[in-house]
Amino acid sequence: MSAILRVNESGEGLWGLANRLLMGLIVLALLAGAGLSYLPLIQQNRDLRERLERNRAELATLQAELRYLQSTVNALKTDPRAVERAARERGMAKPGETIIRFESAPR
Repeated sequence: MSAILRVNESGEGLWGLANRLLMGLIVLALLAGAGLSYLPLIQQNRDLRERLERNRAELATLQAELRYLQSTVNALKTDPRAVERAARERGMAKPGETIIRFESAPR
């Protein structure tokens, strides 16, 4: 009988195995619960990263447009030919000039 007690005291045998298995399952369940509780945060993080990338792309587009507009303003301030070209594109003419417009024929 002392051999049976010694086996049970050292954690061997069926009950020791069941105890270790139960503890392992409890630890596994806690880890799974912790992982599932972070799942919404992981999804939110991914969504925010995608939004950040879209915003960066839009920023690059807007910066390119800003550079173009700044160069256009600079040209209009310094180059008289640019002013004349912009005026003619808007249908304006110098005094004494005649504007002739060609329209395409309807189909």
